[in-house]
Amino acid sequence: MSDSIRVLLVEDDLDVAAGIGDYLEAHGLRVDFAGSAGEARARVAEASFDLLVLDVNLPGQDGISLCRELRKERGLATPAIFLTARGELEDKLRGFDAGAADYMVKPFAPAELLARIRAIHALAGAETQAGPMLVVEDYALDLQAGVLSHAGRPLQLHATGLAILRRLMQAHPRPVSRQSLAEGLWGDEPPGSDPLRTHVYLLRQALLDRFSEAPIHTERGIGYRFGPKA
Repeated sequence: MSDSIRVLLVEDDLDVAAGIGDYLEAHGLRVDFAGSAGEARARVAEASFDLLVLDVNLPGQDGISLCRELRKERGLATPAIFLTARGELEDKLRGFDAGAADYMVKPFAPAELLARIRAIHALAGAETQAGPMLVVEDYALDLQAGVLSHAGRPLQLHATGLAILRRLMQAHPRPVSRQSLAEGLWGDEPPGSDPLRTHVYLLRQALLDRFSEAPIHTERGIGYRFGPKA
Protein backbone atom coordinates (compact mmCIF):
# COMPACT_ATOMS: atom_id res chain seq x y z
CA MET A 1 0.00 0.00 0.00
CA SER A 2 1.14 3.53 -0.74
CA ASP A 3 0.91 4.65 2.89
CA SER A 4 3.79 2.28 3.69
CA ILE A 5 6.16 4.06 1.32
CA ARG A 6 8.83 6.04 3.16
CA VAL A 7 10.72 8.53 0.98
CA LEU A 8 13.85 10.57 1.63
CA LEU A 9 13.62 13.77 -0.43
CA VAL A 10 17.04 15.39 -0.92
CA GLU A 11 16.46 18.90 -2.29
CA ASP A 12 18.23 22.14 -1.34
CA ASP A 13 15.46 24.44 -2.59
CA LEU A 14 13.16 24.65 0.42
CA ASP A 15 10.15 25.86 -1.55
CA VAL A 16 10.47 23.02 -4.06
CA ALA A 17 11.00 20.48 -1.27
CA ALA A 18 7.95 21.76 0.62
CA GLY A 19 5.74 21.60 -2.48
CA ILE A 20 6.79 18.05 -3.37
CA GLY A 21 6.65 16.89 0.24
CA ASP A 22 3.18 18.32 0.83
CA TYR A 23 1.84 16.61 -2.28
CA LEU A 24 3.36 13.21 -1.47
CA GLU A 25 2.23 13.33 2.15
CA ALA A 26 -1.29 14.34 1.06
CA HIS A 27 -1.36 11.06 -0.90
CA GLY A 28 -0.31 8.88 2.03
CA LEU A 29 3.47 8.72 1.72
CA ARG A 30 5.86 9.42 4.60
CA VAL A 31 8.49 11.98 3.62
CA ASP A 32 11.72 12.94 5.34
CA PHE A 33 13.90 15.79 4.09
CA ALA A 34 17.58 16.59 3.57
CA GLY A 35 18.97 19.79 2.08
CA SER A 36 22.49 18.57 1.28
CA ALA A 37 24.52 15.42 0.69
CA GLY A 38 25.79 15.52 4.26
CA GLU A 39 22.28 15.66 5.68
CA ALA A 40 21.23 12.83 3.36
CA ARG A 41 24.07 10.60 4.59
CA ALA A 42 23.00 11.29 8.18
CA ARG A 43 19.34 10.44 7.44
CA VAL A 44 20.29 7.20 5.68
CA ALA A 45 22.53 6.21 8.60
CA GLU A 46 19.75 6.67 11.16
CA ALA A 47 16.71 5.33 9.29
CA SER A 48 15.68 3.07 6.40
CA PHE A 49 13.77 4.33 3.38
CA ASP A 50 11.86 2.66 0.59
CA LEU A 51 13.01 5.17 -2.00
CA LEU A 52 15.37 8.15 -2.40
CA VAL A 53 14.39 11.21 -4.44
CA LEU A 54 17.62 13.10 -5.16
CA ASP A 55 18.10 16.51 -6.71
CA VAL A 56 21.20 16.37 -8.92
CA ASN A 57 22.41 19.91 -8.15
CA LEU A 58 23.09 19.80 -4.42
CA PRO A 59 25.50 22.07 -2.54
CA GLY A 60 28.87 20.51 -1.80
CA GLN A 61 28.30 17.18 -3.51
CA ASP A 62 25.94 16.46 -6.40
CA GLY A 63 23.19 13.89 -6.12
CA ILE A 64 24.73 11.51 -8.66
CA SER A 65 28.06 11.19 -6.84
CA LEU A 66 26.16 10.89 -3.55
CA CYS A 67 24.10 8.00 -4.91
CA ARG A 68 27.21 6.31 -6.27
CA GLU A 69 28.92 6.70 -2.89
CA LEU A 70 25.97 5.29 -0.96
CA ARG A 71 25.77 2.26 -3.24
CA LYS A 72 29.43 1.38 -3.71
CA GLU A 73 30.86 2.38 -0.34
CA ARG A 74 27.92 1.70 1.98
CA GLY A 75 26.11 -1.04 0.06
CA LEU A 76 22.80 0.83 -0.03
CA ALA A 77 20.35 -0.86 -2.41
CA THR A 78 17.43 1.58 -1.97
CA PRO A 79 15.95 2.65 -5.36
CA ALA A 80 16.62 6.26 -6.33
CA ILE A 81 14.91 8.79 -8.58
CA PHE A 82 16.99 11.75 -9.78
CA LEU A 83 15.49 15.21 -10.26
CA THR A 84 17.32 17.63 -12.55
CA ALA A 85 16.88 20.60 -14.86
CA ARG A 86 19.22 18.96 -17.40
CA GLY A 87 17.74 16.34 -19.69
CA GLU A 88 20.57 15.59 -22.12
CA LEU A 89 21.33 11.92 -22.80
CA GLU A 90 24.79 12.20 -21.26
CA ASP A 91 23.29 13.44 -17.99
CA LYS A 92 20.75 10.61 -17.94
CA LEU A 93 23.45 8.03 -18.63
CA ARG A 94 25.46 9.33 -15.67
CA GLY A 95 22.39 9.05 -13.49
CA PHE A 96 21.50 5.52 -14.54
CA ASP A 97 25.15 4.46 -14.26
CA ALA A 98 25.13 5.69 -10.64
CA GLY A 99 22.22 3.37 -9.89
CA ALA A 100 19.12 5.44 -10.66
CA ALA A 101 15.83 3.59 -11.00
CA ASP A 102 14.36 6.63 -12.78
CA TYR A 103 15.26 10.14 -13.91
CA MET A 104 12.87 13.12 -14.05
CA VAL A 105 13.56 16.42 -15.79
CA LYS A 106 12.25 19.62 -14.21
CA PRO A 107 9.66 20.98 -14.42
CA PHE A 108 7.47 17.95 -13.78
CA ALA A 109 4.01 17.35 -12.34
CA PRO A 110 4.01 16.04 -8.75
CA ALA A 111 1.39 13.51 -9.85
CA GLU A 112 3.92 11.97 -12.26
CA LEU A 113 6.54 11.73 -9.52
CA LEU A 114 3.99 10.05 -7.25
CA ALA A 115 3.10 7.56 -9.99
CA ARG A 116 6.74 6.67 -10.58
CA ILE A 117 7.42 6.28 -6.86
CA ARG A 118 4.49 3.89 -6.53
CA ALA A 119 5.56 1.91 -9.61
CA ILE A 120 9.16 1.53 -8.40
CA HIS A 121 8.01 0.57 -4.90
CA ALA A 122 5.62 -2.04 -6.30
CA LEU A 123 8.40 -3.40 -8.50
CA ALA A 124 10.80 -3.67 -5.56
CA GLY A 125 8.13 -5.50 -3.56
CA ALA A 126 7.52 -7.91 -6.42
CA GLU A 127 11.24 -8.68 -6.60
CA THR A 128 11.34 -9.53 -2.90
CA GLN A 129 8.37 -11.90 -3.23
CA ALA A 130 9.41 -13.51 -6.51
CA GLY A 131 11.61 -16.19 -4.95
CA PRO A 132 15.11 -16.50 -3.55
CA MET A 133 17.21 -17.43 -6.59
CA LEU A 134 17.18 -17.75 -10.38
CA VAL A 135 19.87 -19.83 -12.05
CA VAL A 136 20.66 -19.86 -15.79
CA GLU A 137 23.73 -21.92 -16.72
CA ASP A 138 26.52 -20.49 -14.53
CA TYR A 139 24.71 -17.25 -13.60
CA ALA A 140 22.78 -17.03 -10.31
CA LEU A 141 20.49 -14.12 -9.46
CA ASP A 142 19.67 -13.56 -5.78
CA LEU A 143 16.33 -11.76 -6.01
CA GLN A 144 16.20 -10.69 -2.40
CA ALA A 145 19.74 -9.29 -2.20
CA GLY A 146 19.71 -7.97 -5.78
CA VAL A 147 23.04 -9.67 -6.57
CA LEU A 148 24.04 -11.48 -9.77
CA SER A 149 26.87 -14.00 -9.36
CA HIS A 150 29.05 -15.57 -12.04
CA ALA A 151 32.36 -17.45 -11.76
CA GLY A 152 32.47 -16.68 -8.05
CA ARG A 153 32.14 -12.92 -8.54
CA PRO A 154 29.11 -10.91 -7.33
CA LEU A 155 27.54 -7.86 -9.00
CA GLN A 156 25.20 -5.63 -6.97
CA LEU A 157 22.29 -4.48 -9.14
CA HIS A 158 20.02 -1.46 -8.84
CA ALA A 159 16.26 -1.97 -8.89
CA THR A 160 15.71 -1.55 -12.63
CA GLY A 161 18.63 -3.75 -13.64
CA LEU A 162 17.39 -6.42 -11.23
CA ALA A 163 13.90 -6.26 -12.73
CA ILE A 164 15.21 -6.59 -16.29
CA LEU A 165 17.45 -9.54 -15.46
CA ARG A 166 14.68 -11.28 -13.53
CA ARG A 167 12.32 -11.14 -16.52
CA LEU A 168 15.01 -12.25 -18.98
CA MET A 169 16.31 -15.11 -16.82
CA GLN A 170 12.80 -16.35 -16.05
CA ALA A 171 12.04 -16.47 -19.78
CA HIS A 172 15.32 -18.20 -20.74
CA PRO A 173 15.89 -19.44 -23.41
CA ARG A 174 13.01 -17.47 -24.92
CA PRO A 175 13.28 -13.73 -25.66
CA VAL A 176 11.17 -11.10 -23.89
CA SER A 177 9.53 -8.38 -25.95
CA ARG A 178 10.45 -4.74 -25.44
CA GLN A 179 6.81 -3.97 -24.70
CA SER A 180 6.61 -6.65 -22.01
CA LEU A 181 9.79 -5.39 -20.34
CA ALA A 182 8.64 -1.76 -20.46
CA GLU A 183 5.21 -2.60 -19.05
CA GLY A 184 6.84 -4.59 -16.25
CA LEU A 185 8.96 -1.58 -15.31
CA TRP A 186 6.60 1.35 -15.83
CA GLY A 187 3.11 -0.05 -16.38
CA ASP A 188 0.96 1.52 -19.08
CA GLU A 189 2.77 4.89 -18.97
CA PRO A 190 6.50 4.41 -19.67
CA PRO A 191 8.56 7.62 -19.58
CA GLY A 192 9.72 9.14 -22.86
CA SER A 193 13.06 9.01 -24.68
CA ASP A 194 13.27 5.18 -24.72
CA PRO A 195 14.65 4.61 -21.19
CA LEU A 196 14.55 0.82 -21.65
CA ARG A 197 17.31 0.98 -24.26
CA THR A 198 19.42 3.08 -21.87
CA HIS A 199 18.87 0.70 -18.94
CA VAL A 200 19.75 -2.36 -21.05
CA TYR A 201 22.88 -0.63 -22.37
CA LEU A 202 24.07 0.24 -18.86
CA LEU A 203 23.26 -3.25 -17.59
CA ARG A 204 25.34 -4.76 -20.38
CA GLN A 205 28.23 -2.44 -19.53
CA ALA A 206 28.04 -3.41 -15.86
CA LEU A 207 28.13 -7.11 -16.81
CA LEU A 208 31.09 -6.57 -19.12
CA ASP A 209 33.00 -4.64 -16.49
CA ARG A 210 32.40 -7.28 -13.83
CA PHE A 211 32.38 -10.56 -15.79
CA SER A 212 34.07 -9.65 -19.13
CA GLU A 213 30.92 -10.83 -20.89
CA ALA A 214 27.33 -9.66 -21.19
CA PRO A 215 24.85 -12.44 -22.05
CA ILE A 216 21.99 -10.06 -22.92
CA HIS A 217 21.29 -10.20 -26.63
CA THR A 218 19.04 -8.12 -28.87
CA GLU A 219 16.50 -10.15 -30.81
CA ARG A 220 15.79 -7.90 -33.78
CA GLY A 221 12.13 -6.97 -34.05
CA ILE A 222 11.30 -8.73 -30.76
CA GLY A 223 13.25 -7.60 -27.71
CA TYR A 224 16.01 -9.15 -25.59
CA ARG A 225 17.21 -12.61 -24.56
CA PHE A 226 19.47 -13.84 -21.76
CA GLY A 227 21.99 -16.61 -22.41
CA PRO A 228 24.85 -17.56 -24.72
CA LYS A 229 24.82 -16.07 -28.19
CA ALA A 230 22.91 -18.30 -30.58
